[in-house]
Amino acid sequence: MDMKTFGDDVIGPNGNVIPITPAVQVGNLLFLSGQLAMRDGKIIGTTIEEQTHVVLDNIEALLTPLGKSLADVAKVAIWLVNPGDFAGFNTAYAQRFAKPYPARSAVVSQLLIPGALVEIEVIVSAE
Repeated sequence: MDMKTFGDDVIGPNGNVIPITPAVQVGNLLFLSGQLAMRDGKIIGTTIEEQTHVVLDNIEALLTPLGKSLADVAKVAIWLVNPGDFAGFNTAYAQRFAKPYPARSAVVSQLLIPGALVEIEVIVSAE
């Protein structure tokens, strides 16, 4: 399998490197690992809207050097900690994605990093 990797080491809240690759290209697909509202090992934002924007900023930061943007996203998977955050998440999400929206799934789940309210991963065509 011909695989290319992109992105820097991911630093967790304890300062250690988390053993993940931020982005992997296989064939004509680009897979981004789940992104949190985290920078330098710290969660940024306390509301679902703030964290959603930070996560999408992080995704854009991975896509931009590859010549891609949120407009190129084909599939989005979302994990929310609180079901009551779904409406606020959708408001922030709709501010960053335009029609036709990417295919999407969302679930409610506990996240492993304390303070994280949302995790998002995306699949993008690398063509």
